[in-house]
Amino acid sequence: MSGGAAGSASTGLRVRGLVVTVPAGGAAAGRERRTVVEGLDLDLAAGGRLAITGPSSADVTAVLARLAGLRAPAAGSVVLDGTDLGLDPDPRRLGYLSQEHRLIGTLTAVENLLVTLIAGGEPPTRATGARAEAQLEALGLSPATWHNLVEQLSGGQQQRVALARALVLRPRLVVLDEPTSELDPDSVERVVGVLEAVAADGVCCVLSSDDEVVLGACGSRVALG
Repeated sequence: MSGGAAGSASTGLRVRGLVVTVPAGGAAAGRERRTVVEGLDLDLAAGGRLAITGPSSADVTAVLARLAGLRAPAAGSVVLDGTDLGLDPDPRRLGYLSQEHRLIGTLTAVENLLVTLIAGGEPPTRATGARAEAQLEALGLSPATWHNLVEQLSGGQQQRVALARALVLRPRLVVLDEPTSELDPDSVERVVGVLEAVAADGVCCVLSSDDEVVLGACGSRVALG
């Protein structure tokens, strides 16, 4: 399978020969696996936005996990800015949003972002806190939510906190699995605007979505299956 975004510059995302397999499923499957994609090639220039779609949300998630370095592919390479992405990439290189959000429920919205900022080498100063608040505000979260425990927030608010966490360091690549699935149309438009601003900073964005507004804001698509 080949998919593509224009641009094969030394900066950006370059994927070659990616093979993704997942358990075949079923009690009798044992160690059997099925292939989701085989031989995926793509180039995404710095600032590019790519949507990955397919009939199976689970299969799309599996591909995104390999592109984000969360799991090793069965074969192939994922190179970012000329260097292999590897597993568990530095948060300054990769920001990831899962469908489960994976926030720390006992921390506030701001504190969840601060964890990422500190992991990326940013000292916990007043300026760092202001940076976290600005990212939350950009996604439409009011100051009244910033210092609430995330377990007290609605699903849509939690999704935007998780998205803010993925974006706050302005990593070189963000991989977003259904970033607007719990949002109303106004919030979706706001997210699209934020992603456009992130792209203007030269960040590569790979995402999945069923929302035509989000898909329409992507420069290219890869369809699985």
